[in-house]
Amino acid sequence: MRIFSEFAERADSGDTFRAESGPDRIRANLADIGATLLIASAKGGVGKSIITANVGGALARRGRKVAIVDADLNSPSIIGMLGMKQPRGLPLVEGIEPAAGPHGLRVISSDLLASVEPPPVAFVEPENEPLPTSPARPTATKESDALFQMLTQARLGALDFALVDLAPGIEDLYAVARMVRPHGIVMVSHSSAQSVKATQQAVRVARRIEIPVLGLIENMAGFNCDGCRSVRPLMPEGSLAGAASDLELPVIGRLPFDPRLAEASDRGRLFIHEFADSPLAKILVEIATTIERLVPAQRRA
Repeated sequence: MRIFSEFAERADSGDTFRAESGPDRIRANLADIGATLLIASAKGGVGKSIITANVGGALARRGRKVAIVDADLNSPSIIGMLGMKQPRGLPLVEGIEPAAGPHGLRVISSDLLASVEPPPVAFVEPENEPLPTSPARPTATKESDALFQMLTQARLGALDFALVDLAPGIEDLYAVARMVRPHGIVMVSHSSAQSVKATQQAVRVARRIEIPVLGLIENMAGFNCDGCRSVRPLMPEGSLAGAASDLELPVIGRLPFDPRLAEASDRGRLFIHEFADSPLAKILVEIATTIERLVPAQRRA
């Protein structure tokens, strides 16, 4: 089993995320990237990673140099969604070389650190470090250290965009935002009441730490029925749009549900490539265009 404390063992004592120079080292490593964006969701199961993969692919197809950092260390999915083979492992001393994906995408993921398949992941040694009984996350420190090492040692080079696909929830948004100081965050949700409520909380957290929120993406906004030639609702409509209005944020895309999206992802194929003429693919491309337009405006602000 690969234990993420390996990062800390190979690092200098000053390499901890909690050191004052930590965020500065990450920003220095990402200095050649035009825009670093967090793609976040306050709840799991809203389709954030699959949207990240396809929006990243759409930007790459437009000629942009793009990297995706899969920051969900426990459940990485980007490698599989892009149909990429796992290398034998990445060097941690000389630097972490990104894996090459379709359309020139560069990918950093904890998937690439495992030498077995499937890659088991742990942040503590179960035999030596029993889990505490407190309700606090027992592995937050080592997880932050692992993310810190990924972001300081990744050889991403000069890029137009780096999309950081976060684990669901507010805590990882806060931790990664502190490290990276991104140019913006895009929140993904669907219109269920609990997901919308959690998204509102996440937006408030982002604003409290002064990270620009570019907008919201509503996934599963109806079912695109080929036979009936209409889009039928899957969930209560209007709640996310209402939240966006209250938060004074744009909804930069409403994605209809299309079962072929998950099917293409399971085969490691980009939906925007295989079903380019579908309504969903066209909206994903429009989201990429909108993000590209919003980032310079935000940087000027």
